Amino acid sequence: MLRYKVYSKDGTISFERPVMLFVHGLGGGYANWVCQVRSLKKRYDLIVIELPSHGRSPLKLSESEPIIDEVSARIIDVLDHLGVQKVTFVGVSLGSMIVQHLAYTYPERTDKYILIAPIGRLNEVYRFGIRLIKNLLPIAPMGMVITLVCALIMPHKSMSYARNMFMTCARRVERKEFIAWCKVLLSLKEMHSQYADVMKDEPNGLYIAGELDYLFLPMIKGDMKRIRNFVMVKKAGHICNIDQYQKVNDLIIAFQDTGSCSLKQTV
Repeated sequence: MLRYKVYSKDGTISFERPVMLFVHGLGGGYANWVCQVRSLKKRYDLIVIELPSHGRSPLKLSESEPIIDEVSARIIDVLDHLGVQKVTFVGVSLGSMIVQHLAYTYPERTDKYILIAPIGRLNEVYRFGIRLIKNLLPIAPMGMVITLVCALIMPHKSMSYARNMFMTCARRVERKEFIAWCKVLLSLKEMHSQYADVMKDEPNGLYIAGELDYLFLPMIKGDMKRIRNFVMVKKAGHICNIDQYQKVNDLIIAFQDTGSCSLKQTV
């Protein structure tokens, strides 16, 4: 089973408050959500998982079929183990893609879903970048690859805290596991096209993106017309839940409590 932690009033699921499950991004871990856990555990019961090959998770992606269905099934295993039937899924970056897959594949387990730093349509630039990283991983020093990823995704000085957190977590992921995750990332183009056709005007989904997310924000602009709840966060990059955590926390609370469709487009 995936490694997980429960954050609540007493460290257990109360079954009396809304439950949220958090999915970090590639190279991330529990630390991705520290700014959310401190605030949200006062109102909700939180489940924070570590994806296969990350942190101290006992499962390795390279030892199973590297597909998103396998990853999603292991997350559902955690819910079954805890006896939780329905949650709000929250994901960041790669985690947002996994959450979208969970919402599409397991609607009966989904109350709401929140996509932070959503990836959007997987264009050829994205696929070229993933192939480049996949080809570099067997031959280049891991530190160099991780630094390259940081430079592309979080280039500004204002993103230094998120960048340092990512680098700390990413160094714990083995080289062969990064390669396995690259295979997952390259397989997602067809999946996203299916969602674009099926999940129209998503009333149960909230999208939160940083205005300085120059790499991934253009990929989602083509979908903005069909997204009912989309919020752009000022002075924030790709990992906007760290860069502007208070604003993001307020958005999460508002959406969880009201499911509001009248959220401001920019905050």
